[in-house]
Amino acid sequence: MSDFAKGIAFIFEGQTESVFYQSILEHYLSKHKGYKITKEQDGVTKEFLQIISNDKKSIIKTFTVGTIIAHTQASANWFRNNCRQRYKQIEWTVFLCYDTDSHTRDVSQFQEGDWKELRKSLHRNKKTSVIDLAASADIEDIMLLDYKGVCSFLGIPICPMPSGRKGKSKMKKLYRENGSCYHEGERAKTLIEYLDKGVIINNSSIPFDEIDKICFT
Repeated sequence: MSDFAKGIAFIFEGQTESVFYQSILEHYLSKHKGYKITKEQDGVTKEFLQIISNDKKSIIKTFTVGTIIAHTQASANWFRNNCRQRYKQIEWTVFLCYDTDSHTRDVSQFQEGDWKELRKSLHRNKKTSVIDLAASADIEDIMLLDYKGVCSFLGIPICPMPSGRKGKSKMKKLYRENGSCYHEGERAKTLIEYLDKGVIINNSSIPFDEIDKICFT
């Protein structure tokens, strides 16, 4: 019998999204006295996070799509096998963290319509709700909402933002113009942790506060 009050799952399109949203989670944690997050295991390699308050525990599971070929089915299977069936007694909320126009690029992890199909698959699970945390551009566009923080991290005065349609190309150009190289995924962690999450949350159309509401209430 599970002793968790509820389950929360995050499905990320890529590793940079994974690092970014974990930092957002830490940001909200800092605002709640009496809560802590610990890392646990429910198998040899299956790690999960648990949020602990004085009177309850919640479990957080994460899945990064990465380079998996059968994206929709792999994500749906992961949730069913590692979340829904393993912890049947509790209600689950699934956060989908992705780029709404990435399907227009050849390197997209999800083809057009796959996120819609994934939602349908997830909704077939009982006691499961789905929340979209969809960026209308690269995750780097969201990071650049704290442009002052990016410049400060690079040790440069605030300058005009480089031109470009996508945040990733802007970020790479800004780094390159200042003698550095932008890296995605885990290698972006120091930049992500440096940024002012309050500025990003207040200036983004993504409903970040849903994370706060679901995870810390």
